[in-house]
Amino acid sequence: MAYRILSAALFACLVAVPALAADEIRPSGPAISLRVSAGTLLQSPRPLASVFIANPEIANVQAPGEGTAKDVLFVFGRAPGKTTLYAIDIDGHVALSQTVEVTGPKTVRVMRGGTSYIWSETHEPAHEGAPNLADLPAGSSVTVPVGGAK
Repeated sequence: MAYRILSAALFACLVAVPALAADEIRPSGPAISLRVSAGTLLQSPRPLASVFIANPEIANVQAPGEGTAKDVLFVFGRAPGKTTLYAIDIDGHVALSQTVEVTGPKTVRVMRGGTSYIWSETHEPAHEGAPNLADLPAGSSVTVPVGGAK
């Protein structure tokens, strides 16, 4: 008799353990690609209750204020990198789960004689006195760092 009770209890525990495990929800769909200091609007298929961003130093997310649509989000790129965005609808279900990829400006290093100048994609020289790329004479050497080398 005790064996049957013990067997039944063990069976009940084995069946209940998988039911207690939480489901992992990974990002789905295409990544949201942004540049630093740029943003995009996302529209959810359902009204949202909560929004989460894994690393707010890489991207920021804002929902509209009171009295506006609850299904729209603004995602803003803050620094180069990858993070994850999750939005939960008013019924507690995951409405959005996407990776956010933020790219930074590319830089170019120009060597002119013994002087090195660095430009970013903003087309502004990194320091005063640097010549415009268009003003460089023919035959000037332009070096683009590979793999982020400086």
